[in-house]
Amino acid sequence: MRHEARNIKNPPIPPFFKGGRGGIILLLASCFLLLSSCSLRKPATAITADTLTRGMIAVESESDVFVARESALSLIKILDVLHYGNPKNKKFLGLLAKAYGNYAFGLAELEGMKGGAEEWISRAKRFYAKGRDYGIAALSTGKTSIAEIPLNKFEKNLKRFSKKDVPTLFWTAFSWGSYINMSRDDIVAAADLPRVQALVDRALELEPEFQCGVTYAFKGALLAGNPFLTGSKPEMAKPYFEKALDACNGAYLMTKVMYAEWYLNTIGDKVAFKKALEEVITADASVLPQQRLANELAKERARMLFRIFLK
Repeated sequence: MRHEARNIKNPPIPPFFKGGRGGIILLLASCFLLLSSCSLRKPATAITADTLTRGMIAVESESDVFVARESALSLIKILDVLHYGNPKNKKFLGLLAKAYGNYAFGLAELEGMKGGAEEWISRAKRFYAKGRDYGIAALSTGKTSIAEIPLNKFEKNLKRFSKKDVPTLFWTAFSWGSYINMSRDDIVAAADLPRVQALVDRALELEPEFQCGVTYAFKGALLAGNPFLTGSKPEMAKPYFEKALDACNGAYLMTKVMYAEWYLNTIGDKVAFKKALEEVITADASVLPQQRLANELAKERARMLFRIFLK
């Protein structure tokens, strides 16, 4: 869908984000050099984490899905290497939660829809689990994992987070909730659904318009896809999707795909489902430059959903 436009002053966007294996190899070599010196490791990786956080806009503005697909796993592995060098760095943990969740939803699930479903869906589930675990680590303090906090104290604990933590709150919830959705027969996994909802609610409380309302869309998806939360009344999800669709003047196409896939398809409104997908397929992905990749992936997902459900 994967995330937040920021003004970039210094340092400039790293060139390795803009394509080319040479840049990726150069960065990996730099990573290993960083890890080889204990005295320089933490300050160097901290600077790199800040640069990567700002530089993610170069990934999110990519217009070519092929380029994004080819470079995504390399980027994730780079983050893994840097995390190994500074395992307590919250920025790396948050970036990993985002990267794994993004890849699982935007690329692995899409490949599963195209064919070879078992392998790719299994990969998506593993990546969601990794995104969940990295996000939990990013949100935890001391030796106590946030996942181990009793449910009756969980919401209160989330009050310590501020607006700057919204990306990590959202991506932890997204990966966690998506993992639960892919583990429908796992009662233990399903028991964490209230925690996921609490994370989403806190993110909405802090920044409702985060990434063009994607948090509203995910809240709607949680409600529409889980009778446990709605008492089998999926229409309770509609107001959240409507808020998501209004954000950014409707230019963020992924929210409309989520609305079609998780609400209109759930309630069986095939006419509206078809119309929503057609609107995404024919839309101009370039109208939101800083989320161009999400828009291009939304168009691909809409075409795939159209083939699967509207043959």
